[in-house]
Amino acid sequence: MSTACTLSSTQAAPLLRCYATYAGETQIIDTQLSDNPYQIEAIDIGGRFKLKTEMNGHQQTINYIKIYAYFQTSHGDVPIHEASYYPPFQLQSEIIALTPVNRLYAGPLERELQYRCTLQDK
Repeated sequence: MSTACTLSSTQAAPLLRCYATYAGETQIIDTQLSDNPYQIEAIDIGGRFKLKTEMNGHQQTINYIKIYAYFQTSHGDVPIHEASYYPPFQLQSEIIALTPVNRLYAGPLERELQYRCTLQDK
């Protein structure tokens, strides 16, 4: 028995879309299926945070979804959050919330990064 979520051939590829907000500005990060997590780079959010979104799988199969957040310092990126999601996933053409709104605080001034993600067939 496979633990992955397999889509029927009539469905489109899944799309993970995350909305990251810092200092009143929101960035949209779209993630496609990838079978090599080491090729995925973290996205800069306002020069203070980075967000890495990974949807592991191949063709139309999602093995897992992982979301990593980092706080940027002069000494390098500090991991502050990891979220993991495993099948089964609810995939539809309409937008479905995958995560709640997450609020992360880091640094000496406790800066706030908010993010939420959706999953859908695109």
